[in-house]
Amino acid sequence: MQQNLQALLQKGSFAQNFAVTLSGSAAVTAIGFLLTPVMSRIYPPAAYGQFAVFNSLLSNLSMVTTLTYQGAFLLPKEKEKFFSLVQLTVSLTIFTSLCLMGLMLLGGYKIVELFSLQPMGNLFYTLPVLLLLYNLNSIMHSWYQREKQFIKRSSVDVTTTLVGRGATIGYGWWAGGSVAGLLLGEFFNRLTSTVSLAAGNIRHSFGELWRTYSWKRVRAVALEYKSFPLYMLPASFINVLSTQLPIYALTTGFGSTPVGLYSFSVGLLEIPITLIGNAILPVFWQKAAETQHNEPERLPGITLSLYYKLLYLGLLPFGVITVYGDVLFKFVFGARWEMAGVYTGYLGYYYVFKLMSQATSPIYTIMEKQRYILWSNIALLAARAIGLGIGLYLHDLNLALLLFGVGSLLATFLIDIQVLSLLKLPVWRIALRTIAIVAATLVVLKGIRIGFEWLMA
Repeated sequence: MQQNLQALLQKGSFAQNFAVTLSGSAAVTAIGFLLTPVMSRIYPPAAYGQFAVFNSLLSNLSMVTTLTYQGAFLLPKEKEKFFSLVQLTVSLTIFTSLCLMGLMLLGGYKIVELFSLQPMGNLFYTLPVLLLLYNLNSIMHSWYQREKQFIKRSSVDVTTTLVGRGATIGYGWWAGGSVAGLLLGEFFNRLTSTVSLAAGNIRHSFGELWRTYSWKRVRAVALEYKSFPLYMLPASFINVLSTQLPIYALTTGFGSTPVGLYSFSVGLLEIPITLIGNAILPVFWQKAAETQHNEPERLPGITLSLYYKLLYLGLLPFGVITVYGDVLFKFVFGARWEMAGVYTGYLGYYYVFKLMSQATSPIYTIMEKQRYILWSNIALLAARAIGLGIGLYLHDLNLALLLFGVGSLLATFLIDIQVLSLLKLPVWRIALRTIAIVAATLVVLKGIRIGFEWLMA
């Protein structure tokens, strides 16, 4: 007990960094859970569907425009090389945002027509501005992670969540649930975050960053870390595309309302993932990179320990949402969101495995095996596309999302096991133990529901 307290009080320790990021993420999660029922009564499913399409375009463009070089920020030991990486990513962001602005002016209306985004009006053309803010946020977040300044990151996340949700609720209440309110909330969220991050300690380095700009050094780091655009970029793009498959497929096959229901359910499932991910991943990534440099023999142990802790942490909440999602959504968010609860049930247990992947996802990068990320994400995309494709072919929306969830679960589990095998861990024993624990929890929760329904009949 005393040892744990000392670790918590030690400045810059893993325990202290984790506590800081966890408290910040917990506050963000609490705000999200408290305000989501309010938003669900202001905005209809169709508005959520239209915003989901816009947001998916934004996230895809963000990856392409930075070439995922910010993922390498933790790797350079020299400050000069790190600054060259920052200069590279900022230059790419500004250049591509300007190019997108020109393209939007020439042919943006075609995208609006293709995805039925007319309710957004001219606000759709803010996409280049939001892209600029989105990328600058990502760059500065990675910078603070390298500097172990987790307090700043956490405080900014809480502030921006309050501002973004406040703008979304305020405009939505005034405008009667227009999709423009969701977009304005996102804009104020990104703007507040960018200003707050730029006003932190890293601002003292902006002058040096400008003065030391050298095209020769920027070009050198671009070549040195070329594995990121060669492997990480397509891998990340494929991963995001596989996540967004239902958004594009359901929009064309079933309309914006099912997309809104799906996006709403996924948004709620992502809240605890974001809570744990934002608390653990930055700290664990930094710790794992440091361990790989100094004591590589300890990396398998700390990875497996975190893997099991995340399994136990996610079992009950995601198990409950899997078995009781339809009942909970109807009660908390209103009758029009009941089907979102059904969709959440199809995806719930996949999110247990997605949570556990927070322990394995940094390992490919830390071990400099970026090509494995590409192949694993191709496998995930294929599993999801097959499941979704079967449901769409049969024109069965429920079957499509059920198979999408099952395919996601199986592929993610197998990828986790493959990562653990790279660390020379006993993967068969780990796999059997994981399956037994998950299956037992699901049987107990389902049995309780069946028993309760029988008693109430």
